[in-house]
Amino acid sequence: MKKRLLLYVVFGLVFYLLFLVVQLPASWFAWGLNYYSHGTIQLDPLSGSLWRGKGRLVIYYPQTLPHDFGQTEWSLSPFWLLTGRIQLELQTNLPDRQIKVTLGVSRGRFAFKDTDAVFPATFVSQLYPPAALISPQGQVRLRTSNLVFSEQNLEGDATIEWRDAGSRFSNVRPLGDYRLDITGAGKTANLKLATLRGDLELTGQGQWQLTSGQLQFTGSAVAQKREKELESLMQLLGNDLGSGRRSFSLTYHLPF
Repeated sequence: MKKRLLLYVVFGLVFYLLFLVVQLPASWFAWGLNYYSHGTIQLDPLSGSLWRGKGRLVIYYPQTLPHDFGQTEWSLSPFWLLTGRIQLELQTNLPDRQIKVTLGVSRGRFAFKDTDAVFPATFVSQLYPPAALISPQGQVRLRTSNLVFSEQNLEGDATIEWRDAGSRFSNVRPLGDYRLDITGAGKTANLKLATLRGDLELTGQGQWQLTSGQLQFTGSAVAQKREKELESLMQLLGNDLGSGRRSFSLTYHLPF
């Protein structure tokens, strides 16, 4: 009788604890994002629970500059916790800056699945301050089907497209559409730039060393049309290689 009573008490406590976990408020999710991003990602106001909720997503990068991504919905499956993993689905709803991602997190491993992020090109100048020199315009789109970071390793592919590209140094709008392919190869990521269309042709390649965080990229630019209108922008890019082509390069520390 005592054993049966003890068993009932144990089961009761387990179910009560499960009930408390299921009812955890959305503020727990917002706190986790804020804590682990060191204040870079914030959600407010909130509704829902830890496992499924809504809130306004604001990304602070640099720390004092807010970027509003609008109303955001997330879902977090508690069943994945039984396998030692976290599976998060997150989606924003602003038309000009969208994020849709499925993120799997396990010990020392981050897997980005079916990621589709769209944001203004002006955001790039804040991520990489030297880019502010040309004042980029247009829209940037990041996509990946399965990109995995683990212990300073990168596996998988991603593409970044710069659509309707423009600059305040040129009246040619748009300059073109461009694509940067990123291929993970363990301790390094290979980068390749190509022009999809446009009067200004850009090509290049580079590498990101995940161990040191060093990113190096070299490329070239040539005006296919409207050379005189593009001359001032071309002079900013780099050295004259002859035949209307100019070189450009960048070195940046991108920590992993």
